Amino acid sequence: MQLSLGPVLYNWAPERWRDFYFRIADEAPIDTVVIGEIVCSKRSPFIAPHLPAVVERLRAAGKQVMLGSLILTSLPRERRQMAELVNTAEFLVEVNDLTCLKPLVGRPHAIGPFINIYNEASAAFHAQRGATRICLPPELPMSSIAVIAAALPSVLIDIFAFGRVPLAISARCYHARLHKLTKDNCQFVCDRDPDGLMLKTLDGADFLAVNGV
Repeated sequence: MQLSLGPVLYNWAPERWRDFYFRIADEAPIDTVVIGEIVCSKRSPFIAPHLPAVVERLRAAGKQVMLGSLILTSLPRERRQMAELVNTAEFLVEVNDLTCLKPLVGRPHAIGPFINIYNEASAAFHAQRGATRICLPPELPMSSIAVIAAALPSVLIDIFAFGRVPLAISARCYHARLHKLTKDNCQFVCDRDPDGLMLKTLDGADFLAVNGV
């Protein structure tokens, strides 16, 4: 069994983001690390200057590094960002949105948990097109996971095992709307909640966490 670490989903200060991965490199018994901004493309420029140092530190520690794609690609600049990502042949790309899949067909890549793979037929479809590892959706029961893994012995199967379960992605930014801002002029207010903004039920119990889109 191997341990993999998914990307940071929250809007952390760039130095905090960098230092987190430095600690992962130096202290954590993790085999594979997925890095990159996958939630909101507007946040990517903040971590970009630190990516080379993070990659170098992780690889020096013997970690496999994968680059995660956006969960939702909708704008021209996001499509350009995706194109730049898939052209980074040095690293395995984790596909989190199907728009990222076409240019990777025939090339080794990974499938992230945001792609809906619920049976062995859909898993085989991706494997035939170059997927060498698949992280199954977190809501999938163990019985289904066992069937998929048995049907594809040559594909590495990742199981979402720890952390908040990501339930939805939206073209709207609820963090911005809460502060009466638009998505295009959000002022990056999601950085005020580096562990997510807690939502409560009508009875006042913690329920979900909002993180930008």
